[in-house]
Amino acid sequence: MSVATAHVDIVAPAVHGARPGTVVGAAEVLDRGNRRLGRVPLRAEMSVPVEIPDEERCLVHGWSPYLAVQPVVVTGGRTPQAVLSARRANGESTGGENFGRAANGWVRLWGREPDGRWAVRDPSGMATGGTATVATPVGGTAALQVGGGRRRPVCTLVPEGSLFTLRPAECRPQGRVEVRPVADSGFTLLEALRLGEWGWAAVVERVWWDDPGLRDTPLFDLAVAYLACRRGDLERVSRWREETGDRHASGPARVDVLTVDAWLARRHGEWRDLAGILDRLVDAGEAPLVAEGLDLLAAELARPTLESRAPEPSEALRRFLAPYLRAALPSSLTSFTAAHPQEPAHRPPMKAQAGASLPFRVERDMSALRIQWRVQRGVPTDGGDYALVGERALLPREPGLTDNEPEGLRGWLIVEDEDPMVLWRLARRLLDEEMAAGVSLVPGRDAVAVELPGLRVGPVAALLAGLLREGRVRRLGLSVGGARRELDVADAAEAERILTVLLQGGHRSLP
Repeated sequence: MSVATAHVDIVAPAVHGARPGTVVGAAEVLDRGNRRLGRVPLRAEMSVPVEIPDEERCLVHGWSPYLAVQPVVVTGGRTPQAVLSARRANGESTGGENFGRAANGWVRLWGREPDGRWAVRDPSGMATGGTATVATPVGGTAALQVGGGRRRPVCTLVPEGSLFTLRPAECRPQGRVEVRPVADSGFTLLEALRLGEWGWAAVVERVWWDDPGLRDTPLFDLAVAYLACRRGDLERVSRWREETGDRHASGPARVDVLTVDAWLARRHGEWRDLAGILDRLVDAGEAPLVAEGLDLLAAELARPTLESRAPEPSEALRRFLAPYLRAALPSSLTSFTAAHPQEPAHRPPMKAQAGASLPFRVERDMSALRIQWRVQRGVPTDGGDYALVGERALLPREPGLTDNEPEGLRGWLIVEDEDPMVLWRLARRLLDEEMAAGVSLVPGRDAVAVELPGLRVGPVAALLAGLLREGRVRRLGLSVGGARRELDVADAAEAERILTVLLQGGHRSLP
């Protein structure tokens, strides 16, 4: 017997700076039994349809390296769209979104000269006119260097003609500040690969093969190749090489392409070709743009040669890569501590000169980060005066991200926890066991709202206490109207008493 289905359009969350069609993450749909009904890419300003059974309540949740995605509940035949958005972490959350203190320092642009030397570029080359992005001009390989305070300077290799932002990678006030693309399909895939999110990586990769219009960008092209290398998929890598051809024969991705070629040549036993590729890597005198390429070369250099005809990796290549490997930092783009891009060092001096750079300050506003840039006044000149030309106020909070319950839910019981899957299972049991007449996920918060009319206090209290007793949660935040309590007891009777007192106090606080 066939099951009637209806389609729901999964709409990607808004990511600042993402161009239409950019892959910013991936999502999946789970039915009431937590069975996966489908996985889809999240593309900026686009939606993707998914078929779900009629009248079936399903959870849509996703992953993105740019924001935490708020899960939503959809019902087949009743919910035409699932519009995903950024999830605000609870106040007590210890998740990665909480960066703590602000960070400040300086950022400097380096470019590679025709003779291979690195030279500092004029800071005006980074100007974007915005307060949260910095640009890399067209003209070959570039590096963005971040330093300041007691922070050791870090260089990050970046593609040309792209937009980047800064984000604290550590909670410490003088912790590392990483350079990240504003929104890039390739970076999305590279982050999934770096974090071991293989399922999401496969969804993002599929877009590259299905939509040729997204190719020709260095990071996405390289990310697809490195994913295939990590899988050991010779056929996929060979096909990728045919698709890309000489597209990156020059430019910032050429060393990465040579790295992939070396990987292919060794596995195909093409020893003469491998020897030539290793020589070209030495002559290039550059590290790969993508950190995955640096790891791949390190693995190739360490791999024992079993074939008598196979060339030994060049000692010159070993010597060149060794400082980069010692100074490398965890990042999707090749990042390393260095006072100068040509001189990677594990512990470079902290007091590196910040000349020809732009001061910055990263502020924390909820889960969003804003950078207030200082730009050079007038026509750029060496040694010019830098002044703050505009202190744009931080953007106001979105209406859905307030500390109060959303309008229309003030008379409901709000249950909060930082794990969205716990909330999803809680909502399912409340409805399936008819403990409540209505349950809703609260927009913009890690919470579910339970309708009070028809609420069975005893069974609900026992269910909440059971979550604590089973160790699924450590505590739950409860609120009704202006009354708030924290439930951290596993005894059902005590939980029922706390819930009863809370409901009585909540009713008195309502207008």
